[in-house]
Amino acid sequence: MKNTIFLDRIRINKVLSAVYDYPLSILEAPMGYGKTTAVKKFIETEKLKHFWFTFPDFENSDIAFWNKFTEEITKIDARAGFALKSLALPVDAPQMEKILQTLSGVAFGKNFLIVLDDYQYARDMRLNKLIFQIAQEEPNGLHILLVTRDTTGIDFVELLSKGLCLIISRQHLKFTEFEIRDYCRMMNAGISDSDINKISEYTDGWISMIYIILLGLENGIPVGMSMTVEGIVEKVLFSPYDGETQNFLLELSIMEDFTEKQAEFVTRNENAKQILKKLNRENAFIYYDEKNKTYKIHSILLDYLKLKQNFSIEKYRELYSRLGDWYVDKQDFQTAYGYWNRAGRTEQILSHLNNPQHNQNVLVNFAGADEMFDNTPLDVLYQYPLAYLLHIFHSMLLGKQNAVLGWKERLDDMQDHYEKLTDADENYRNRILAEILIIRKFIYFNHWPSMIASDKEIARLLDGQNSYIVLRDYTFTLASPQYLYVYFRDAGSLRKLTGMLATYVDFIGFLNGCGTGCDSLALAEYALETGDFENVERNCLQAIAKAETMSQINIIACAKFCLIRLRIVQGKLPEALEMLDNLKQEIDKVGISVGQTAVDLCRGYVFASICQPERIPSWLQIGDMTAARLYYQGMAYNYLVYGKALMASKEYEKLGALTGQFKYYFSLYSNQLGLIHNKIFEAAAKCHLYGTGVGAAILEAALSEARLDNLVMPFVESSPHITGMLQLIAQNNPDDKYVTRILTLCCEYQQTINELSYNPVSLSLREIDILRLAAEGISRKEIAARLFISEETAKTHFKNIYHKLGVSSKVSAIKIAQNRGYF
Repeated sequence: MKNTIFLDRIRINKVLSAVYDYPLSILEAPMGYGKTTAVKKFIETEKLKHFWFTFPDFENSDIAFWNKFTEEITKIDARAGFALKSLALPVDAPQMEKILQTLSGVAFGKNFLIVLDDYQYARDMRLNKLIFQIAQEEPNGLHILLVTRDTTGIDFVELLSKGLCLIISRQHLKFTEFEIRDYCRMMNAGISDSDINKISEYTDGWISMIYIILLGLENGIPVGMSMTVEGIVEKVLFSPYDGETQNFLLELSIMEDFTEKQAEFVTRNENAKQILKKLNRENAFIYYDEKNKTYKIHSILLDYLKLKQNFSIEKYRELYSRLGDWYVDKQDFQTAYGYWNRAGRTEQILSHLNNPQHNQNVLVNFAGADEMFDNTPLDVLYQYPLAYLLHIFHSMLLGKQNAVLGWKERLDDMQDHYEKLTDADENYRNRILAEILIIRKFIYFNHWPSMIASDKEIARLLDGQNSYIVLRDYTFTLASPQYLYVYFRDAGSLRKLTGMLATYVDFIGFLNGCGTGCDSLALAEYALETGDFENVERNCLQAIAKAETMSQINIIACAKFCLIRLRIVQGKLPEALEMLDNLKQEIDKVGISVGQTAVDLCRGYVFASICQPERIPSWLQIGDMTAARLYYQGMAYNYLVYGKALMASKEYEKLGALTGQFKYYFSLYSNQLGLIHNKIFEAAAKCHLYGTGVGAAILEAALSEARLDNLVMPFVESSPHITGMLQLIAQNNPDDKYVTRILTLCCEYQQTINELSYNPVSLSLREIDILRLAAEGISRKEIAARLFISEETAKTHFKNIYHKLGVSSKVSAIKIAQNRGYF
């Protein structure tokens, strides 16, 4: 019977052509309804430019998707592809904004289709959120098609109600009676009308079952014979083959897709190439992807083969082991570890990770990693200490809580073990003890005395060598644009802390140069915060010079931010803003998402301080801290900038309501600068809501705390909102030199702001109308129809709106417009 030709279903192509009218379409049907085939034939007929990714039923498939997707974008726009790859799937609002901004600049052409097949296996909710955000933006020429068996985990109702999503169901895909007749006669010219009618009634248009029944007829199995689906599959798709081929199929079923060489390697079958070609000719359930040069087994047959598998444990381990070996040879260690883990080759993984050349945090995030480390006996883990320590370090950075034993307790036990280990090589033993002490530093995070207490011992143990665990590219300042902000915990301790930060830098010698320049940076920031402006620039330039020798981008960014703030105090605001633009461009070139978040925080801080809230990055204007992680957003520094943004926008009621929440976040790590700023926020809110006297009383409390460290900048950079209160406090305390100095600096700072001519760009009435309709959930096409303009004109209006509001997405534009009272 023929099996390599397809019925030309013009009807289905017409149904699928509707994807052109929507940014997102979802094709949902159970397996066997021809979803993948229908889409492939549609793309072939329409000659569409497209990107296709099939999700495997495996952990970390979303990482594989992102890598493939960014590779495809690179073919269209190399710079955009590189930027997207460095950003990775978004974990927070700033990353989402950057991705949307990057995609908006890609020239996709007229109709570029992204097909995500087997989407039911996409388990990362970040991907769902990204897809929905892209759909809401209605990007020019870009359309997304999700092909899935199940939409349970896809919350598409809102997009559907807005007319931004198309649902294509099994009812569209089902073969009609006429299509069943045509297909049956095409596959078997001699089939009777009676059998065709029975097939139509028995299958209800399910094409895979139609095909299987036709195969059964060819093998003498009558239509309608009482058999389960598995029984029919076995009869017509499995049993006809010889023992070698059957065993080959069963072994192949551990893989989602595979190349000829991969199949031969994993199964050790020298005839793999010939068998695959034969199967592809004879069985439509085994097909070859010409573009990717891979074979894939259809889900119906694959599910049957997995049920049929009756391998011994040893056989399973052999197959998964070989599959892991294959990926190791391809340098895809993360995938290899996942298969080795299935094969029970725990020690192989540990041994591989224990090699310093493979000490990369990302490699520890393989399928089943946490369970493997939790279930492996300590005596085995201690034989591969670098692998074990890498897992602990990676878990601590991600904030994972260990269910079996706390990280501190694990490090305690491991240190005790190696201290008592007398028969090991001394240099190796010292190396492990040093690495334990290095990771232990993070348990005492942001308590500097405890963090550096063991530095001399670490240096002695390593004897001039570098850590294998903490590498040079570790983000030393945790995305905070102020180094002192991270470690300043206790009122009255800033001067002593700065002395320690500037003096005790032994760790740089054993952390691969990580943190180089932080000593001069600490001195520069201290000078700025306390008003010792003459000593700021020299120390900033020294910090930059030192940091550049070890490519410490985060230290350089902090030093330049410090200089920018100094320039404003010096009355050189235009120069400061030019430096701020240059800093953004420099970090964008590097393409590190954490660095880009830090620059957003710098920009938000500066524009809030000079009363230009419209120029603050949108996510900080609206306070979108969705899925915020302290590591990425600078130890709650994002809330400090958000508070300043609310104050600059004069949203005093909202600011006053949020100071309690801000205090909670700043208190998590006792960030003293954050707590002082929060007192200023509270004072400004109370002043404008309840009067100067009420606010002044709270501001005095902030001054009392800040006085202990001679801090001036938190007040100076809030001058437009607190000067009236400061004047009242100064009148009541005429001999208070501290308050008098702050008041003088505030007046000078405010004069600098006032001297810069700045006219905020406002939206036109037409732009407001368009955004108001978008806020109601109306699609761009419908907006154009309602306003009697072309869709291209509507696109141009949205582009102008985004530019004026400084945003990259429709959602952000709507929120900012609402905040500013446009509607």
